[in-house]
Amino acid sequence: MRLRFAVCAALVVLAMPLLAAEDVFLSIGGTAGAFHTDMRIFNPSYTKDIKVTAYLLNTGNADNSSATNKILTIPKRQMLVYNDVLNAIFNVGGLGGLRLKSADEFVATQRIYALAADGSTTGQYIGGLDVSSAHKKGVLIQLRNNGGAGQVGTFRTNIGAVNPNAVPANVTWRLYDKNNAQVGGAKTQVMPPYAVIAPTAVVSFADNPPASADLTDAWLSYESDQPLFAYSSIVDNFTADGTLIPAYEDTGVVPTDPGPQASFTYDVTLEAGRITVTPQPLGIDKDSVVKFRIHSTDLEHGFRLVAPNGSVLTDRTYKPSDGTVDVFVTMVGQGTYAYMCTITTCSPQHNSMYGTFAVGKDSEYEPPGY
Repeated sequence: MRLRFAVCAALVVLAMPLLAAEDVFLSIGGTAGAFHTDMRIFNPSYTKDIKVTAYLLNTGNADNSSATNKILTIPKRQMLVYNDVLNAIFNVGGLGGLRLKSADEFVATQRIYALAADGSTTGQYIGGLDVSSAHKKGVLIQLRNNGGAGQVGTFRTNIGAVNPNAVPANVTWRLYDKNNAQVGGAKTQVMPPYAVIAPTAVVSFADNPPASADLTDAWLSYESDQPLFAYSSIVDNFTADGTLIPAYEDTGVVPTDPGPQASFTYDVTLEAGRITVTPQPLGIDKDSVVKFRIHSTDLEHGFRLVAPNGSVLTDRTYKPSDGTVDVFVTMVGQGTYAYMCTITTCSPQHNSMYGTFAVGKDSEYEPPGY
């Protein structure tokens, strides 16, 4: 009876829905000059209070594996207000990213705004990003960087990033101008675990960018071996109003070189006493590309192919452990081609490992030019 109860209890546990754990990142926040950041966090549950662990991710592209943390309790169906969020939660100034982690669902947002002379700006709104939405390849478009603070009708663009992984990320950035020409060289850097790059001038994401680059309309891409969060902050130089745009996933795939394209393909089997070419090489045109798929079944053998003019087109050895090796050869002219094993000690039947085939047709004979 006790065993039956234990089995039933286990089945009930398995039938219960798993809780959806949340691991959310707010890429940047805090106070910098006239800019401030407010955060709101909401508990959607009707039945229980929840706990969220907040981690302070320092800027400076540093390792935040041992980040300072604090547990927040959010009552059911309530929103908590954290003005000047880093000071409110951690009693610190400056900038930093936030990681929010909980076994329960929650919603978190931020607003970054500037205290302008005539009142606060509309601000830039940031939604919390779940770790699953980070990208290994991303693109930021419609960037504008064409002036300085106080200049009417001009904008500046800053870029920031977060590595939401417990391992380093190797990142390559490429900046492009309004004519889609790359600005300077690619910029590579390593982001340590949970590292945060604070908002930094967009030109810093190119190697040796020329001062003449036209960034009135620009874009930036990145590639990383770990998924990242990146964003652009585009600020009006006169009003200090800004727009924050998270990176979109870059779905483009660099075309790969398909390699030589063969007109004829033959399987070449090397074994003691013979070389077998399948199918029989017939009707090969001169100057065509032939692919030989070569493998040895028993011992180490050689395979050399010699053209009618005596030139060696391929010559190497093959062991069974090599598997099948693809070799592409251009038939340099018409005539009789010879192939042979080059390892004289491969077996007592070595002298039988020889063969020929013809390339070209009789009508293609070209007489001497004299």
